[in-house]
Amino acid sequence: MLDAYLKWTVQVKQAIALWGAYTVKGAFDEVVVAGMGGSGIVGDYLQVLSTASGTIPVYVVKSHTVPGFIDRGTLFIAVSYSGDTLETVLALRHALRKRVTAITVSSGGALREEALKNNLLHIPLPQGLLPRVSLPAMLYSVLGVLDASGYPVVPKGEASASVEFLEEYMDECVEVSENLANWLFVDVVLGSRLPVIASHSPLEALAIRGKNEFNENSKLVVKVDVAPEWMHNDIVGYEKPVYRKYGVLEIVDPENTVGVKLVNFMERVYSENNAVYFRLELRGRNMLEKLMYGSLILGLASVKLAERRLLDPAETKSILLYKRSVREIFSE
Repeated sequence: MLDAYLKWTVQVKQAIALWGAYTVKGAFDEVVVAGMGGSGIVGDYLQVLSTASGTIPVYVVKSHTVPGFIDRGTLFIAVSYSGDTLETVLALRHALRKRVTAITVSSGGALREEALKNNLLHIPLPQGLLPRVSLPAMLYSVLGVLDASGYPVVPKGEASASVEFLEEYMDECVEVSENLANWLFVDVVLGSRLPVIASHSPLEALAIRGKNEFNENSKLVVKVDVAPEWMHNDIVGYEKPVYRKYGVLEIVDPENTVGVKLVNFMERVYSENNAVYFRLELRGRNMLEKLMYGSLILGLASVKLAERRLLDPAETKSILLYKRSVREIFSE
């Protein structure tokens, strides 16, 4: 599984080679991205990137239902690596009843069948990957179709430059992930500490991505704290917590001086509760590169931590258990 993360640049290059091959016509008021789990993070990242670029509002759906405001002015993008995620398929069907323009992104499955049945644009993904490992293929494919359709959330030149960036910092990412995995195993797991990812806006999506990676690959429960919102609720919970041992992974953008100050303040609060720390400082010339740099380190570290715990990072028994019941749960 480590090898799949180390080949992220291959996925990016393949997506960039197809940049402009898929377009959608129309003038849209907003983009709505539907997806779950490792596929759903694409919507989160797209929202962060569109906020930074100011191109078009992006809303994220991680459910089987859709917002009531979607209509003919909505570009609806359904993302599921397998194509068989029932919640995403149901969301697409509901969206089509609202007369949206829809795109499907998958390696096959029911989403591709829905696209063929409804004459929708379908963007195929490379086969044989786990959804969470296929993040670059999914994200860059969506960025490509948006840019080619007149909505340059990330222009092609910036996307292409990110490949060189990832190649340049690959060795560093491997080294940092090794240090992070060691810290998590020795100080957090063996130290019986609750893992906490502490970050600042606008890095909420990256913090969630990290949580998800450690949930699925490392089989850990992880808490996420994001400033400045954290200062208005969660902070009070640390006054009299039931559990007082934390391993805090701090994710900061060193160019965001306010964000760094916020996380420094958070550290002062955690220090009163027997906390240990690891700080991950993001690299990158823009938000896309920072997200990819952080995502790669977190993915590698989560797999290495699983190996230290003698666990199979690819195995997700609980999700499989849920999927056996999902059709009955959503049956009407």
